[in-house]
Amino acid sequence: MALVATAGLASPAAGQSLYGGVGNAGLFAGYGHRYGDTLGARAEVSWLPTVGRTFSENGIDYSGDVKSLRLAALGDWHPFRGTFRLSVGLSGGRSSGSFSGAPATGSSITIGGSTVTVGPADRYDVKAELPSVMPYVGLGWGHSVAKGWGLTADVGVLIGSPSVTGTLSPSLRAKISATGRDPDAELERELQTVRDTAAKFDVLPVLSLGLSYRW
Repeated sequence: MALVATAGLASPAAGQSLYGGVGNAGLFAGYGHRYGDTLGARAEVSWLPTVGRTFSENGIDYSGDVKSLRLAALGDWHPFRGTFRLSVGLSGGRSSGSFSGAPATGSSITIGGSTVTVGPADRYDVKAELPSVMPYVGLGWGHSVAKGWGLTADVGVLIGSPSVTGTLSPSLRAKISATGRDPDAELERELQTVRDTAAKFDVLPVLSLGLSYRW
């Protein structure tokens, strides 16, 4: 390995770069090292500031925010010795979305197997969080052997299903209890439905564009 590293550093194609840009995972910045014509490695940080989101589902209006801060270690293979590359690596950090659900007053909602009529104090809150460590697989363009400024682009996926948790407001718990059912069990049944749906989509697309400088 030491001989390979030495040979790579001695190659005219070897070099270092700084880069940054924006993608669907937020802002990102990183450091790259090209060891030769075909191999490279990168360390990258991505940050999505707290962003508000609203949506409606099954008669419930949700409002909340999503946020993310992740670090990634990536290896690049340039099979044609140019800008095109295949990349693999690991991404670690925290990515989550927290939403508070407010059903329309007077409407009926079903939590698990319990259907109740809701009032203004009734809430159903949900949090989804991606795994702390996720494999990454993708392809991209950029980080060439040419010195100076260049463009970068990446298309890939992070692999892993989110964990889903939730809570019921005290008033909503009381209404479920009044039906003769356990509110914790009903909540778990409702969350399991969400988890089953999320498990079918165990990859998170990653798209990004950026600018790099190599020396």
